Amino acid sequence: MAPGDAVGREGPPAEDFYSDLAERLRDAHRRANALPEGVRIPAIRRLLTVTEAVKRDPVRASERLDRMLEELPPAPESPPTR
Repeated sequence: MAPGDAVGREGPPAEDFYSDLAERLRDAHRRANALPEGVRIPAIRRLLTVTEAVKRDPVRASERLDRMLEELPPAPESPPTR
């Protein structure tokens, strides 16, 4: 994909789309890591499947990520220490 190409028919330029997607993936990982262990492991597995799906269908993976972000609690101010 050349810089400035649209993702999908009427999507944002590819560079903006992928930058936004990467930031949302980082946010989802931070939020998933802050969950209690019994919930964290399945959430991270689900997040990894979304991350893998980005390679095949980034638009659909972005939609899945949006649904997952709605389900995750907000990130804490300071990340947990382990």
